[in-house]
Amino acid sequence: MVDLDTLASLDGLLWLQTGEEVARRFGLSQSSVSRNARRCIKLFELRLQKIEGEWDLSADDPILAAERRVHQLARWQQRRPLRIEATYWSGPLLATPAPVGWMLGRNNIVGIGRNLDLLRQRIIDVWLTGLPDVPGRDDPDFISLPLSRMPVHCVVQAEHPLLAMPQLSFEALAPYPSLALPAGAYPKVEAALRKVGLWTSPVRMKRYDHSRWEGKTEAELTIGYATALSLEVAGQGMRRLPLQLPISSGDALVVRREFAASEPFRQLRLTLLKRLRPLAARHPEIQLLEPA
Repeated sequence: MVDLDTLASLDGLLWLQTGEEVARRFGLSQSSVSRNARRCIKLFELRLQKIEGEWDLSADDPILAAERRVHQLARWQQRRPLRIEATYWSGPLLATPAPVGWMLGRNNIVGIGRNLDLLRQRIIDVWLTGLPDVPGRDDPDFISLPLSRMPVHCVVQAEHPLLAMPQLSFEALAPYPSLALPAGAYPKVEAALRKVGLWTSPVRMKRYDHSRWEGKTEAELTIGYATALSLEVAGQGMRRLPLQLPISSGDALVVRREFAASEPFRQLRLTLLKRLRPLAARHPEIQLLEPA
């Protein structure tokens, strides 16, 4: 067995990707992070490697999985801070400062795949994400609890030619590029936008980068997408197009089923809803989904 802080160094690297970020959050020196990670790698006979630019392990190990389960139970018993990852808008707006008893990630992972892997491997405990790309009701491992719903808008730069058109249709958008993330990053969003001719100009991102997402929309004729909350964080210079996209978004918490009824999770949900209320008051299009 390894102690909580030793395994936290290795899992922190897999989650946060740099020793500096791990040291800052876990209150360790960078040399301790490196030493602890090497100890875990040797003990479990693993190999830490870069896969498509991200630190990952060479293989799954059943003994490591068992250790992670024990350590996650210790976190839910509040022996160490619980770990929450969020989106680039929900992290700063809803999860900063980190709720009591919680440690916040970097809020920059793009796509559902990596976040679900971190949950499945018990490296993180909760994922604060955007609808609609969340596990369904029949998922055997995870529960998704929506906190809010809100529309998604097409957005463009302030001088975009589409803003001068007296009437708009999705056909009028076809000549212009529209932002797209790698295939499968957000499959439900991708499918809905492709149906109306959007999601045509791919941007390769594993970690959120304003200059390549909203920044591209601001600097070029590219069409982007935004909600009231994402505009709060990164897009006040952009303009909405008067078209209703066939999709809605919102914020949701994803957690393992075994912890969904726990008191720390209940308190987290209440805290995030409390932080959402003034935002919903400022943006009436945000619908809060309060617990019954």
